[in-house]
Amino acid sequence: MKRDLTHVLWIGGSPCSGKSSVAEILAEEYNLSMYRCDDAFAEHARHADSDRHPTLHRLTHMTWDEIWMRPVEVQVADEFACYREEFAMIVDDLMGYPASTPVIAEGAALLPECVSCVLPDRHRAVWIVPTEAFQRRHYTLERRPWMREILDQCQDPERAFQNWMGRDAGFARLVVKSARELDLAVLEVNGERTLAENAGVIARHFQPAEGWGCR
Repeated sequence: MKRDLTHVLWIGGSPCSGKSSVAEILAEEYNLSMYRCDDAFAEHARHADSDRHPTLHRLTHMTWDEIWMRPVEVQVADEFACYREEFAMIVDDLMGYPASTPVIAEGAALLPECVSCVLPDRHRAVWIVPTEAFQRRHYTLERRPWMREILDQCQDPERAFQNWMGRDAGFARLVVKSARELDLAVLEVNGERTLAENAGVIARHFQPAEGWGCR
């Protein structure tokens, strides 16, 4: 499987880190195909089996109130379980890309523990996470008004929002811990660098990966 995915570069991480924007910058600059885990999630959820994908199946049948009013630690544990179950579907998708053209895969679903199992070398993957202060400064209802429609379906929108922020911060901490235990690269975002500068850092990390064409 590692041989079959040598054309893939991986950008994981947590929400509000700029990983999607960084992936878009690199895809355009280096003529890479792009795979967005978020875009594939709905299709994967439709094919989720209650036996093989119990967490993914359960979460996709819950209301927003049921999702966001759970304790934060439960939400974090479920998110990890959900992405573990989904990863085989993501790999199947990526196997469908032509091996002749590098593809950059990005998304929170790319857990370090899962990617490490199919990773030829550490230069093909990085995890981008925001500091909690940066996340709370930028992941606001004013900047992301689409969140209001979701929160309005919860019995206590303010508590749901705080749970949401707590889940993302907890998820980020565990992603960093997992990546570092596996000796995988982590880029922390605190607002001191621009998106273009972050993309440059990632490009330099990817550069030793054979065949992806980084200048």
